[in-house]
Amino acid sequence: MMELSGMMRAIRIPKQLPIPQNAVVDKSAPYNSSVEYGFIHPVSDFFEEGYWPNGIQQTGPLPVVNLYGSEPFGRTLPTLPPASIAVRAPQAKQAFVWKTLFNTPAIKVTIGLLIGIGLLYLVSRFVDVPTTLGVLRQNLATPGGIILGLLSGAAFLTAFSVRGIRWKLFLNPIGNVSTFKAIQLFLIGIFLNFLLPVRGGQVAKSLILKRTVGIPVSQSLPTVAMDKALDLMPALFIMAVAPFLGVKMGMTLWLVLGAVGGLLIGLIFFVALAAWKRAAAIAFLQKITGILPRAIGGKFEGFATGFVDSFLLGASRPKIFIPAVLLTCVAVIFDGLFAMLAFRTIGFPISFATAIFGYTVYNMFYILPTPPGQIGSNEFVGLLVFHVLLGLPANKVTAMFVFSHPWAALLMSASGMACLSALGLTISSAMKIQTEGENALLPPLPEEQRQQCINVL
Repeated sequence: MMELSGMMRAIRIPKQLPIPQNAVVDKSAPYNSSVEYGFIHPVSDFFEEGYWPNGIQQTGPLPVVNLYGSEPFGRTLPTLPPASIAVRAPQAKQAFVWKTLFNTPAIKVTIGLLIGIGLLYLVSRFVDVPTTLGVLRQNLATPGGIILGLLSGAAFLTAFSVRGIRWKLFLNPIGNVSTFKAIQLFLIGIFLNFLLPVRGGQVAKSLILKRTVGIPVSQSLPTVAMDKALDLMPALFIMAVAPFLGVKMGMTLWLVLGAVGGLLIGLIFFVALAAWKRAAAIAFLQKITGILPRAIGGKFEGFATGFVDSFLLGASRPKIFIPAVLLTCVAVIFDGLFAMLAFRTIGFPISFATAIFGYTVYNMFYILPTPPGQIGSNEFVGLLVFHVLLGLPANKVTAMFVFSHPWAALLMSASGMACLSALGLTISSAMKIQTEGENALLPPLPEEQRQQCINVL
């Protein structure tokens, strides 16, 4: 700047003076120190001479301080191009705005409803809707249809109540929770999962448990994961043994069972490897998921490691794990009874083997998020499983799910709101808890904390 303005500096060269006897020479001092290598610089030596503006003439000359340390005056440093920062900042801000917008509950509900309506439209293109409604009118108005419908509702609630008892087994080592309260919390979680597209009901159970009983979320959340892991194993096992259940096998079903059988064998191998050497199991899984897109591979890896960790944590205590497996079998039996009775309600009886197989496969799809109130997803997935895989008539399958969907919704809503009221909560407070639960999702446990959980259980 001085050179460009024509104001060239004139710096007085310091004179070498004799060093007094009492002077201490410090060679580690800065470059512009007053004592250096035999030179003693008076203060006046650090003043610049030449032209000074009026303001500086009034205040007097100022000492020149070298801000660059040992570097000479006037050396220019390379400048960074500000263009990239200016371009990236609006992009990052725009991405943040879109991410925040899509994470709002209203947008999620709207998108979920649109997806559900689209699924209903697809179902209507493959099904004769007037014939389906005629089947419902013909059977639901009869005394037999009403009794069968009530029995199916009892089986539906019993299946979830048994799962609540199973969860209570995992809660026993960390707190004193009554069986009835565990069932209440489980039904609340099912209700919240049904109501909104984001399946945060599992975490909401832990948050409500902390509020009502005082058990920390960090202790109860692993029990929720262990409880959910047990629902997947029977599904894989039943699908693998489907040929021995008397289910009518088609080419599509054989292909699905082949894929499921391979998945089951791979899962057993991965669980055994993780129990032996977890680091080797994670490295092996990362190699497999590396062939997938990053977003899909990351989610699959997180799901697989979470499932295996939860399964191993549960299996580390056989006195809890074995009764939990037996209760899972009981719950799956009641699931099959619900499906069989629901088909009989609309006047189309099916075998128990077909019902338990089809409904178990049907439930596997609900690992994924669903539209609000499961609108469209129930009918679409039910048609895919019972019609495409098992070959049942499309009109009968659609009639069954048109009946069972609002019936199950009524049961889940009534039981969930009754349990909320018994615990002193409302739907709005439950929604708030679920939103907090979505933000409270925990990453996979580190190795040390995982070992601590095993020791606790």
